[in-house]
Amino acid sequence: MKAIKSWFRGRLGGARGPKDKSGEDSKDDLLEKAVDRDLSGTFHEHLLDRQQLRDLFPQSRINVEYPNISSGLSTKEAKICLEQSGKNMLKPPREISNLKLFLRQFVNMFWVLLIAAGLLSLVIYVLDPEHPLNLYVAIVLFVIVIAMCLLSFYEEKKATEVVRGFKCLMPTSCMGIREGRMQMLRTDELVVGDLVFIRSGARVPADVRLISCNGLKLETSAITGEAEPIDYTDEPAVDSANTVFESRNVAFNGSFCVDGEALGVVIRVGDKTVIGRIASLTTEQKEKHSSLEKELNRFVRFITILALTMATVVFAIGAFVSRFENLLGIFISGFLVVIVANVPQGLPATLTSQLTIIARRMAKKNVFLKKLDIIETFGAATVIASDKTGTLTQNNMTVTDLWYNKHNMPGRPDVKQRALIDRQSSSNILDMLETPLPELLTVMTVCNKAQIDTSTPTKVRTRSVRGSSQILWSPLPLSPMTSSDFESTTLLSKTADSSTYEPEHHISQLSFETAKRKDFTGNPSEVALLRYTAQVVDVQLLRDSFDVVFEIPFNSSRKWHLVITKPVDAMTIEGKTTFTLMIKGAPEVLVELCTELATTAGPRQLDDDLKLDFKDAYLHFGNEGRRVIGFASKTFVAAETTLFSVDEGNYPQSDYCFLGMAALMDPPREDAARAIQECKEAGIKVFMVTGDHPTTAAAIARQIGLLGHSDMIRRRGRLQIQVSVVEEDERDCAIVHGKSLPGLSEQQWDELLAKQHIVFARTTPEHKLLIVEQCQRRGEIVAVTGDGVNDAPALKKADIGVAMGIVGSDVAKQAADIVLMDDNFASIVKGIEEGRLMYSNLKKTIAYTLTHLWPEIMPIILNFMLGFPLALSSLQILSIDLCSEMPPAISLAYETSEQDIMKSPPRKRNSRLVGWRLIAYSYIFAGWTVTGGCFLAYLSVYWYYGISVRDLAFSSTEYWMVGAKDFTSNGHTFTELRQREIMAEAAAAWHITVVMSQIFHLWMCTTRRISIFRHGITNLIGVFACITDLLLVNLFVYTPSVQYIMGTRAPPNHVWLFSLGVGVVLFAFNESRKYLIRHFPDVSIVQFFKW
Repeated sequence: MKAIKSWFRGRLGGARGPKDKSGEDSKDDLLEKAVDRDLSGTFHEHLLDRQQLRDLFPQSRINVEYPNISSGLSTKEAKICLEQSGKNMLKPPREISNLKLFLRQFVNMFWVLLIAAGLLSLVIYVLDPEHPLNLYVAIVLFVIVIAMCLLSFYEEKKATEVVRGFKCLMPTSCMGIREGRMQMLRTDELVVGDLVFIRSGARVPADVRLISCNGLKLETSAITGEAEPIDYTDEPAVDSANTVFESRNVAFNGSFCVDGEALGVVIRVGDKTVIGRIASLTTEQKEKHSSLEKELNRFVRFITILALTMATVVFAIGAFVSRFENLLGIFISGFLVVIVANVPQGLPATLTSQLTIIARRMAKKNVFLKKLDIIETFGAATVIASDKTGTLTQNNMTVTDLWYNKHNMPGRPDVKQRALIDRQSSSNILDMLETPLPELLTVMTVCNKAQIDTSTPTKVRTRSVRGSSQILWSPLPLSPMTSSDFESTTLLSKTADSSTYEPEHHISQLSFETAKRKDFTGNPSEVALLRYTAQVVDVQLLRDSFDVVFEIPFNSSRKWHLVITKPVDAMTIEGKTTFTLMIKGAPEVLVELCTELATTAGPRQLDDDLKLDFKDAYLHFGNEGRRVIGFASKTFVAAETTLFSVDEGNYPQSDYCFLGMAALMDPPREDAARAIQECKEAGIKVFMVTGDHPTTAAAIARQIGLLGHSDMIRRRGRLQIQVSVVEEDERDCAIVHGKSLPGLSEQQWDELLAKQHIVFARTTPEHKLLIVEQCQRRGEIVAVTGDGVNDAPALKKADIGVAMGIVGSDVAKQAADIVLMDDNFASIVKGIEEGRLMYSNLKKTIAYTLTHLWPEIMPIILNFMLGFPLALSSLQILSIDLCSEMPPAISLAYETSEQDIMKSPPRKRNSRLVGWRLIAYSYIFAGWTVTGGCFLAYLSVYWYYGISVRDLAFSSTEYWMVGAKDFTSNGHTFTELRQREIMAEAAAAWHITVVMSQIFHLWMCTTRRISIFRHGITNLIGVFACITDLLLVNLFVYTPSVQYIMGTRAPPNHVWLFSLGVGVVLFAFNESRKYLIRHFPDVSIVQFFKW
C-alpha cells in the first residue's frame, strides 16, 4: 500500500509534507487517508474464503473443494448482468473534438509567424488606410494559413482513423468458464461473477478475486508504479486490517501475469475497478517527444531565428538607405515579406500527408504503428534483433521424426504401420507398440497444454486432490483472438499463420475418425505434438485416464514443462498412491536431470556412450533445422493427499528416465531470405535471437541466407553439443550460445557486434535485454522483436520495439511501439523502407522549399541597397510562397522511393534532418542559381526597351513610381506611365522565372542519389502540381484583373527562356552531383555535396 500512496502523491503534487504545528495531519497525510478510504474501503472480498465467496456469488457456482470444476455463470445470467452493469470498459478519455483538433493546427511556429505578419499588416492598414496593399497582404496571409491548417487537420484526422481502425483489430479476449465449460470470452463482456483464467503473458481483464493459484506473479506497475513482479495467493487476508492491496489475493485490472496461472471470480468491472477510478489521473501524463518531433522543433527554431534576424537586418538597411522615410512601407516589404519568404509553408502539410500515406501503406502490410511518427526512427534502424519462430519461420510446426530406443523413427512410419488395427480404446493401441513408445506418446499428450476442440466446447480437465488449493490447468490458446473468434469453441483454420498442421504424409486409413474431426489450438510446438499423437491414439481418452495434480509451466529460463499425474485407476494402499511425473523440454537440459534411458529391454544406465548417441542424434536434427523436444518421466509413490509445491520442492527433481525426442520442422517463410538479403544490401545487421539450440538455429539461418551454407558446428569429427564460445565463418557472421553472453567483456562485445550477422542461440529474455543494451552502447539504433511476457524489458529498452500480433502476449504488445499483425519479418523490412522514404521525402521537401529564399529576398536587397526598381511586390512574393510553391512541396510527400533506398547504409544516430549540407545546397547552389536566372530575366526586360544597367542602378528613389519624372537612358525617354508598365513587365519576368525554375528544380529533388532518368516520373501528384503552377503563373501574370492587384504586366516572350536555362544548370549540377555520390561516395569533396 505504501507504493500506492507514493504513486498517488507523485501524481497529485510532490513529496510528503510535515504535520502542521498544531499536530494535525498534513495535507499529504490526509491524501493518504483518502486513498485508503476511497480505493481500499470499497473492497471486502479479499477477507472472504472460498465458502464465503460462493455465498456472495451464488450464480458463479464456485466449487469450494475443486475450483477448477466450478460451473460459472450461465449465458443467460451473464447477458442479464451485462445489460444491467454495462460493458467492462474504462470510460475512454474524452477524444479531442474536431474544432479543438483544427485549432491545434494553428499552434505551429510557422503559422504563428505568418499570423503575426498578417496582424501587423492589418494594423498598418488601419493606421494608413490609403494603401490597400497592406489589407491585401493581411487577407492573403490569413486565408493561406486557414487553408493549410484545414489541410493539416484533414490529413491528421485520416491518420487517426487508420490508427483507430487498427486498434479495433487488436485482440481483447480471455479464457473463462460459463455453462460449466471453458470458453473464450470477450473481455468487454465480462460481468461480476464471471470465472476467468489468468495465465502467463496475459493482461488481467478486470478486478479478480483469486480462488486458485499456481505460482502466480503479477506486474502491477499500472496500479502501483512498481515494476518488480509480486507473488499472489488465493488465501484470504489473515488480518481484517489488511487492505486489498496488502492481501495479494485480488488481481487488478491492467496488471500483467509474468509467471504462473490462476483462476478467479470477477468482482469489479469497467470504471469501478481500481485502474478505472484513477484513469483520469493517468491520462494526464505527458507523452515523450519522438526523434522526428525533436528534429522538426530544431528546424523550426533555426528558421524562426534566421527569419527574424534576416528581416531585422533588411529592414535596418532599408531604413538607413531611405534615411528613415516611409518606414511603414519598408516594414511591409523589408520585414514582413522577408519573414514570409523564410517560412517553408509546405512542410507541415507535407509531414501530415506523409504520415497518412505511411499509415495506409502499413495498414495494407498488417503493421500497426502505435504512434505514427515512430516510423522515422524505424527508418534509421541499424540492427534488427529478431526471434526465429513465427517471424523468420512460418510458425507452422509438424513432427518429422521421433528418436527413441537409440534409433530414429521418421514421422510417418512404423508408429502408424503398427497401428493398422481396429482401435476401440487408447490402451489397446499403446499395448501394440514397442517400449518406450507408449510412454513417449503418453508424455507428449498429457504434458501438453494444447487445446483439443471437437464439435462441442472443451471440457475442463479435472483432478482429484482433496484439499488442494491449486487448480488443474487446462490448456489455454496462445494465439490472440479477433472479434470473429469469440465463440464457445475456437478453431484455427489451416493456414500458414495458424498453429495447425496437416501432416505432409497423410495416411487417411491410419487416422481415427475422431482425429479427423478435431482441431487444436495453442503453442505451435504443442499443437504439432498433439496432432501427431492423435493419429495413433485417442488423445482425449488418453488424457482422461490421468488426473493432473501439479504443474510447472514452461518458461524460457528453466526450459522445461512438468506435470505430476495420478492414473484414474491408481490404487491407494495405506494412504499412499502412485504418481507419474512427466516432463518435456530442451533435450540437453533434460538429459542432465536423467539417470536412465528407456529401451525395449528396459531402463539402462545413462552412461557416456548413450549420451554421445543422444548428442549425435540431437545435433543431427538440429543441423537439419529441426526443433527438438525431449521427454522424460518418473514414477514414484507418495501420500495421496500430498500437495506438491514449487516453494517446498516436495516433488522429484532429478533421476528421471529419458524416453526420447521429437523433431519438429517449422519451414522458413518464403520471403524471409529475400528480406534478409535486402537488409544486407541496406547495411542493416540482422541478429537471430532464439531459444533453440545453436545447431537448429544455425540450420535455419543458413536456409534463409543469414549464414553461409558451409558452416557446421563440429569438433574432432563429432558434432558438439554446446557452443559456449563464438563460432565464426568466412562471411562475417557468428554463432553464440546464450550462456556465454554474461561473461563477455566490453571489448569482446565490441568485436562480436562488429559482425554483420549473428545467431544468438539458447537465449533467455535477460540475454535479449543484454544484447539490446550492448548494441545501444555502440550507438546502434535497435529494432527488436518479442512475443513473450519476459520480452517486455527488451521491447521497452529498444529504440523500436516490435511485438507479434498473432502469438504475442498482451505484455509484449503493451511494451512495443509496433505490432506485426502477421508476425512476418518481411514486414519489418518494409517498415524500415517506409521510414527511410519518409525521412528522404521530408529532406526533399525542405531542400525544394528553402531554395526560393534568395530569389525572393534579392529583389528587396537590390531595391534597398542598389536602388533598382522593385522586382517583386509583396503580393507577388506571397502568391509565390503561399500558392505556387505549395502544390509541388506537398507533392513530394507522394514521391516513391529511389531504387537504391535499401542499398544505402542507415543514417547515423546524430544525423540531422536539416544539416549544413542541405542548407548549403538550397541557399547557395540551387538558391543562387535560380536567383541569377531571375535577375537576368529581370534585366532583359529593361535591355529589351534600351535601358542600361548603369542607368537603372540607384534610380528607384526618383523614378518607377506614381508622380515620377521622365526617365532617360541611351537616348530613350520614358514617361511615368511607361516606367511603371516596364517595371510591371520586369516584375512579371522575375515571377515567371522563379516559378518555372522551381518546377524544373522539383524534378531534380525527386531523387537524392539516383539519376532522374533511372527514377523516371513516378509521381502523378507532382505532374498535377506542375500543371497547377503553370495555371497560377498565367493567372497572376496574364489575367488583367489580377495584374492590377499584383502589379504585373505581360512581359516579352523571351523571358520564358531564362527558366529553361536555369533548369539546364540545375539538371547538370544535380546529375553530376548524384553521379559522384554513386561512384565516389567516400571522397571528401563528394561528401560535401551529399544532403
